[in-house]
Amino acid sequence: MSKKLFILILFFFGVILSAQPQEDTTLINSRKQLKKVIKEKLIEKLNIDDETANKFIKLFNEERKKVSEYSKEKRSIVKYLEDNPDASDAMNKINEMLAVDEKIFKSRKDFIEELKKILTPQQIAKALIFQKNLRKMFYKDAGH
Repeated sequence: MSKKLFILILFFFGVILSAQPQEDTTLINSRKQLKKVIKEKLIEKLNIDDETANKFIKLFNEERKKVSEYSKEKRSIVKYLEDNPDASDAMNKINEMLAVDEKIFKSRKDFIEELKKILTPQQIAKALIFQKNLRKMFYKDAGH
């Protein structure tokens, strides 16, 4: 009896493990396809070449990563304040939160400064609108 149960458990683990890489591959392919479509739309909307689009995407990803880290830090501070509104260090936490907001602003400003090196002001404006619309689309699709 226990031998059959052991074989059955091994079988289920085998099925689960063999199905996992397929899901990962599908997800990776979907992400690659999405990145390709976004890049094509970016090239079309901004009227830029492939090399400039790659530079933009690199800058965008770097800035997004920084802002994401800062936002995570800010959420942690806000969570602390929500859980401890009467804490003696509340003002310190508020100041930390403001400092994080300044980091986010600086990151955004630095991003624009870097874009000035590769895009015209009009292209930067179009890129910012493109980003806003992209975020809105993803938010809408995510059910927010």
